[in-house]
Amino acid sequence: MTPDEARVLAVVGHELFMASKGTPLGERMGRPQPGDLVMEITDFGRGWDPNRIGRLVRLEGRAPDERYIVAPLHDPDQHRGWQHCEFIALPTFQVQRWLNGDEAPLGTKYQPLTDYLMQDGRERIELSFDDLESLLGGVHLPPSARNPRLPQWWDNDFGNVQAQAWMTAGYQIEAVDISGHRVRFRSHGRDITEREQ
Repeated sequence: MTPDEARVLAVVGHELFMASKGTPLGERMGRPQPGDLVMEITDFGRGWDPNRIGRLVRLEGRAPDERYIVAPLHDPDQHRGWQHCEFIALPTFQVQRWLNGDEAPLGTKYQPLTDYLMQDGRERIELSFDDLESLLGGVHLPPSARNPRLPQWWDNDFGNVQAQAWMTAGYQIEAVDISGHRVRFRSHGRDITEREQ
């Protein structure tokens, strides 16, 4: 997504939020959760910054000093830290499920990977595909994950359920050896750019 496209989405999202205040939709938009498409509305419209709209990777701390870690839509490989800001979530899938607080289809089969990475916390974690499948409770990776002609399965793209699992934990794929059946995750916790307001 280009910065201009992100700006259009932000304007529409802001208008939707303002029109939905006091409704269940407005309430849900005011409670961003990891995995949501989010945008900062602090001083909305003053000096547009395309980094202010993206996927919420995680929340750190508690209100009023919580820190939002966001992967901007125009540059999803980066994680930005935002503090002393107000973020809203934008609905991106079946609205009734979203309003009910149900997760976007993160894929429960990949949740153990998220949990493992968050608990381990090392900067780099390398796993064999067998280790990964064992971690997932014996669930096999799909054939596309093992196909050298389809390396995009391992892309750091928050639109894919498997990538949501590692990116929600603050990791990205640093290297994958499909023929050798190994993958290496790298934490982006040290590459975060903070914005203090």
